[in-house]
Amino acid sequence: MSSMIERVAMAITDANYQSREPAYVARVAIAAMREPTEEMIDAWIRAPGAIKGGWQAMIDAALHEQDAPHSRDT
Repeated sequence: MSSMIERVAMAITDANYQSREPAYVARVAIAAMREPTEEMIDAWIRAPGAIKGGWQAMIDAALHEQDAPHSRDT
């Protein structure tokens, strides 16, 4: 599976061919994030604070997943 940043970047690039409307591009980017990466799932499990903390940890993991090896590959 590609990293979240790659997935969102590809979705935005594709969306820009269809519409330059900011709301449309934002919806496409959010839709691309619907399926979490393994790093995001791991971050959710380790996060304190239930929903808010888990969500923020997943986004942080997506932003940093290219910096670290895949933890579930071991």
